[in-house]
This record gives sequence, C-alpha cells and structure tokens, in this order.
Amino acid sequence: MEEAVSALKRQGAKITSQRLAILRLLQGRRDHPSAECVYQELKGEFPTISFATIYSTTQLLAQAELIQILTVDNKRVHFDPNPEPHAHYHCIHCGRIYDIPLNERTVGEILQHTDFQVDQIQIYLYGACPECLKGLTQ
Repeated sequence: MEEAVSALKRQGAKITSQRLAILRLLQGRRDHPSAECVYQELKGEFPTISFATIYSTTQLLAQAELIQILTVDNKRVHFDPNPEPHAHYHCIHCGRIYDIPLNERTVGEILQHTDFQVDQIQIYLYGACPECLKGLTQ
C-alpha cells in the first residue's frame, strides 16, 4: 500500500480518503470489479463518492502502472489490480473475467510482427467458461 501511495504522490496526485479506499478495495482482488461494483462497495462508507472519483482515481492508478483498466465488456469498465502482462477470458454467459497467463515468448512473437511502438498489450478471449459449458451441454 505504501508503494502505491508513493507512486501516486510521484504523479502529483492528492491522497484523499476516497482514493485510499479505492486503492484498498482493489488491492489483491482477482474478480476484476467494475466501476459499479466499486461504487456499491464504497458508497456505505463514503456516501458522497462519485463515479467521477472512481474513474479519475483508477486512471491515476493505471498511469502509475498499479492496475489495468479493462474494456473486455462493451457495457462497463473493469479493473484488474495485477499490472503484470496477462490475457483475460470473458465468459459471455455468466460475465466472469478470468486471468490467463501470458508468457514473454508469446508476447515476443506478437511484437516481432509489427513495426509499431507498443506501449500496452491487452488480449481478450471470449466464450463459455467451464461451469457455463457444463450447463450448456446438459
């Protein structure tokens, strides 16, 4: 948490109680919460929290490379506190988002086929997760 606060300060961000609460809420999560989820989980403790605060804070966290902002779902934005390169699998039936390991070799193979400067890679896979697949085949 201290490293994250230091990273935000280096960017010149003001450290507010709402920003700290968003940071705490996201740290260590594996469920890729949406902005709506973050809002619902924090509005009891911070009745004045707004979506603008959530989006601006998560943008700062992403710029500090502390989280990833995911656009895997065209209806909402999700947040991933794991900034390391990996892919995401989005189940089109239940809506869950899963992390998929992405090794350096795979990334290297993708990058060798382009002359572009690549600053960020986001790979999304879509389909039915194992649980939903069971329900579809029964």
